[in-house]
Amino acid sequence: MSEPRQDDQQRTELVYELTPQDLLHALRLHFRQHIRSRAAIIRLVVLWALAVIVFGLIFASTTDINDAIASTLFFAVIVLFAIFVIPFLMVYVLGWRSARRAYREQKTLHKPAHLSWSEDGVHFKSDFGEARLQWSDFLMARQDRHCIMLYESSRLYRLIPTRIFTDDQLSELQSCVRKVENYRSF
Repeated sequence: MSEPRQDDQQRTELVYELTPQDLLHALRLHFRQHIRSRAAIIRLVVLWALAVIVFGLIFASTTDINDAIASTLFFAVIVLFAIFVIPFLMVYVLGWRSARRAYREQKTLHKPAHLSWSEDGVHFKSDFGEARLQWSDFLMARQDRHCIMLYESSRLYRLIPTRIFTDDQLSELQSCVRKVENYRSF
């Protein structure tokens, strides 16, 4: 584990508690960053192609070829719609349920967390532990108007709600977060 240098001066310390709404915003931001990845697009296209091929082969064996082609094309459009729309519906329509459930189940989210940062790194502290991380320790960083997510791996991230900052504090943190190699703001 890397730590910021000893002469590292933390500029600001904030204390905050996460809410179910914060988790919902994080779920949506994580989904948007994931769905735009090359791997996710390839998986969805392969899933669509396999579904169309299997449907076409099964349907072609039971009917004549002209009916099978027309039905397969119709099926391809429906599956394309379903593969791309259903995940959006699950996150944007039903996501509030999973966010509230996660908040209810994970008691560590109910405790205050301390956040401080500097040019060298970020420091998280709560009743459950402490982490000092340099900006280079993060795989990627994502941000939208609701939250900043600092990824330690493709699925493990630190959530920082932007609601806890003044405009100056947010600008200060954003200038530091831009040091993460794979930083993207939405």
